[in-house]
Amino acid sequence: MLRKTLARAEKAYREIEEAGCITSSALVERLRISYGELFYVLDKLRREGRVVPADLGRASLWCTSRAAAEEVTAKLAEALRSLLCRRGRFATPKKALQLVAEDKEARRLFTRHMPLRPNPAVIQVIDAL
Repeated sequence: MLRKTLARAEKAYREIEEAGCITSSALVERLRISYGELFYVLDKLRREGRVVPADLGRASLWCTSRAAAEEVTAKLAEALRSLLCRRGRFATPKKALQLVAEDKEARRLFTRHMPLRPNPAVIQVIDAL
């Protein structure tokens, strides 16, 4: 394995470990690498048993363990549920994302795990939650 790939794998693992769980789009932003390079590194880490994907719809959160995945998804779902309950009516995933961005505490929680731009992966995660 190339030294550069090993260094990327360690950086990616540290980011995942720090956040608990994180989307691939957030990893691409933080590590400044392409999606191809990231998925090669994530597949290597998954084969080694260091990370696991937590599928939410068609998107995935990359976590250090199944327990971390369950904990993070439960926290995110509860925060989103409380925002939507305060609103009192149905909201599309895009509107729910706007509500998260407007609420200081929810924004801090969600930005640890994903960027709050309305890209398809983030919309999928919000919709699945």
